[in-house]
Amino acid sequence: MDIAPLIVVIVSIVLMVLAIVFDWKIKIKKVSFALYWIFCLVGAIVCLIFKFAGENPIKDIFFNNANINPLKILVIFLSCTSISVLLDKIGFFSYIAAVILKKSKSSQKKLFFSFSLIIAVLTIFTSNDILILTFTPFICYFAKNAKIDPTPYILSEFVCANVWSMFFFIDNPTNIYMCTTFSITFIQYAIKMALPTTLCGILSTFLVYLLFRKKLSEKINIEDVEIVKPNKVLLIIGLSGLSVMVILMAISNYIGIELWYVPLICSVATYIASLIYIIIKKEGFRILGNSLKSLPYSLIPFLLSMSIFIVTLNNAGFIPQFASFLKDQHMFVTGYISFALGNLLNNIPMTMMFTTTLAEMLPETFTAADLKTVYAVVASSNVCALLTPIGSLAGIMFMKILRENEVKYNFKQFIGYGSIISIPTISLALLIIFLI
Repeated sequence: MDIAPLIVVIVSIVLMVLAIVFDWKIKIKKVSFALYWIFCLVGAIVCLIFKFAGENPIKDIFFNNANINPLKILVIFLSCTSISVLLDKIGFFSYIAAVILKKSKSSQKKLFFSFSLIIAVLTIFTSNDILILTFTPFICYFAKNAKIDPTPYILSEFVCANVWSMFFFIDNPTNIYMCTTFSITFIQYAIKMALPTTLCGILSTFLVYLLFRKKLSEKINIEDVEIVKPNKVLLIIGLSGLSVMVILMAISNYIGIELWYVPLICSVATYIASLIYIIIKKEGFRILGNSLKSLPYSLIPFLLSMSIFIVTLNNAGFIPQFASFLKDQHMFVTGYISFALGNLLNNIPMTMMFTTTLAEMLPETFTAADLKTVYAVVASSNVCALLTPIGSLAGIMFMKILRENEVKYNFKQFIGYGSIISIPTISLALLIIFLI
């Protein structure tokens, strides 16, 4: 095994994790940049310069026709996310939250389960990251004004957004990466993961409720909530774009359309339709501008850098050895190992490493048992976000929003609650995947 490439990758990932944990940034004039992806990008450039990733890695990695092409995966994720962001800027999510808050009146239990249910449904059809960015500040605001502890609600929101993101493979970039690599269709994935996701979603929400059942039994007085209705036409355009995208992705395999074209076309069409309406009405230009500004652009260099790291690890001999180790392991062992590594590396690099490893060890025509191992890693990539903030980029954003809103929720609390919820949840997910 070559040592030099391993050192470059390990140092880059260690710096990445430290940057995530301590929220390291650099500021150029009025614009700040997170350092986690910059460390990865620098490491990837070193790998390219010294040819650790091969003689012609740019062509081999980014301009191939294989399903695992990271550029196609980025197109799928960013296109899906762009529609969710547009709905957020239109005011759809805040409108739903305000309606729930008003209808709950003085019952915290009703409010808790109503929030949990709506976040679960919205996560299935949109994006867990966008919901966390939208609902967390809203929950902090209403809890402060109602003079109640926001912890049960922010924890439930975070748990639901990450557990229910297992339902469709468009809900999380880790799902997309695994499914496109192993040619798992939208329908195949949904059929396999609908039951584990539903049962795990119910279990995790119930566990959060048990932790805070005494607090949630107390009544609250919610002052009159202002419900701002989103622009009706823009909302119809956004929801139509989302609906058409989900339907076409579900049937893309049957109508002969390559998957990554569907979200791209739907996203572009949605934004063009919105722009035409805005030009006609001569208002709302900020909605489109803010939507485009809010896309997670840092994921682009992050995922591309990780792609180079994975090829580097493969060339260095690490991936083949790791594949040899996993080959004789039960899917439960693989699931728990990926769950643990997701919290050491972050779920995106963990998923990419396991995807390449499984592709190395599984036969070209894999059996149902082999696919169970793939789904086990998918489940781990979602649920691992609950244990530590390192587990996902959503966890980092979540903690940052809480700090900005002066909500006391530290690293120790995250792990404490996370261990109680995540370990039973991933165990149930693996058990159901194994049984079905």
